[in-house]
Amino acid sequence: MGEADGQEPMRWDEQARGGAGGWVRGAAGSPPPPPPPDDGGLRPPLPTKVILMAVGGGVAIAALVLALSSFFGSSDTDDPVAASGTSSPPAPSTTTSAAEQDPVRTAASGAEQAAAVDALLDRSRTDRSTVIAAVGKVESCASAASVASAGKALDAAASRRDDLIARLDELSLDEIPSGREAADSLRVAWRHSADADRAFAAWADDAAGCTPGQVARGPSHTRGADSSALATAAKEDFLLVWAGIAEQYGLPARDATRI
Repeated sequence: MGEADGQEPMRWDEQARGGAGGWVRGAAGSPPPPPPPDDGGLRPPLPTKVILMAVGGGVAIAALVLALSSFFGSSDTDDPVAASGTSSPPAPSTTTSAAEQDPVRTAASGAEQAAAVDALLDRSRTDRSTVIAAVGKVESCASAASVASAGKALDAAASRRDDLIARLDELSLDEIPSGREAADSLRVAWRHSADADRAFAAWADDAAGCTPGQVARGPSHTRGADSSALATAAKEDFLLVWAGIAEQYGLPARDATRI
């Protein structure tokens, strides 16, 4: 392919292909193009402008990657629940009550423990009055109805004595000097009283259909009287210890008729 064909000769132009360089056809009569540089068959080196553009683009891409990593990484937490977008359940409350913070405050003082026993003594005194009245009704045998009601009152009194014993057993008396000794005597007294109440209730049943003023005192009455005597002896033992406790804590003095 030559000038005879009407075509212009080829020449190397460094500005061709956007500065990358390349072979172009020269004007007619122009000197033959210089031979291509001997680069061992490799592609001609890129111009400096192209290299700078490539480097600048790489820096921009690296900056974009770092920015995206910073954005998405800022939402990561050590809590997998928080990272998943769901709210974690509220932490259990660590608030403790005053009683838990200071166990000493939960224990009743000696005065409080003694007052609790004194309250039971007041209830027992009421039952004693009820029992005395019921035994008198059976003794007099005013009517069949009065004897029957007296028997029911005595059974109920025995049940209340049992309840008093149960409540006494629930009390803590460790702050009262000789408190346990006093409680033991009181418990025995109430047990004998309950036995006496039930025995007198049985006596009321025996007296059904009695004639006024002529009520026989059979075995049930005897058992009731014996249990009542044992109860009185236990009450005396209790009062010997309780007198000092009542005085120490400012509680009313008592005798066998007031418990």
